[in-house]
Amino acid sequence: MNKKRSRRDLLTMWTEFFRDVGDSLRTARKPNPVRMLRPPGALVPDGAFLDACTGCGDCVPACPMDSIVIVEISEGKAIPAIDPSSKPCYMCPDLPCIASCTDGALTALPSPSAVRMGVAKVDIRRCVTFKGESCTICFKACPFPGDAIVLAGSRPVVSNVHCTGCGLCEYACPEMPKAISVVPERDLVPNIRIPKDEYLAG
Repeated sequence: MNKKRSRRDLLTMWTEFFRDVGDSLRTARKPNPVRMLRPPGALVPDGAFLDACTGCGDCVPACPMDSIVIVEISEGKAIPAIDPSSKPCYMCPDLPCIASCTDGALTALPSPSAVRMGVAKVDIRRCVTFKGESCTICFKACPFPGDAIVLAGSRPVVSNVHCTGCGLCEYACPEMPKAISVVPERDLVPNIRIPKDEYLAG
């Protein structure tokens, strides 16, 4: 047997193995469009946004934090979206993503506090504060602490009225799976802003 050739073959085999593993990991980390958020100022109801958005992508480079990406939601239809677990919305004071939209899919808002991308929901099965441990990470990450998230004792409570759905709390949460995550606005009951599945079940 040619040892030199054998070593080369072994090296090739390992190279291909690690490349395949890397590809698998990248695929596993691919964000789920169903859970992703519409950008700030997105028209409501969601059908109005989908009709107005051409997927031009102008809002992507307008975001200074690279939070907005283009995702395919159906064959031939791609739209801008935010995956809060990997890159939340940082609530820019001037909301440049909205200003960049010429299609009218993103509408002007008076301030970042008026953004409504969704509502964060605490999973009491995963949040360590419900197990008697101390943690204020999501509260400190919130751009509107005391309004969007308040602490009841040591436990975080999200305000359906004030939560912008930016995802900064979800991104900051150290638990895996996350103990707090954002329910997209399109999956909330209008006005009362609670998840549709909970409303129907209740």
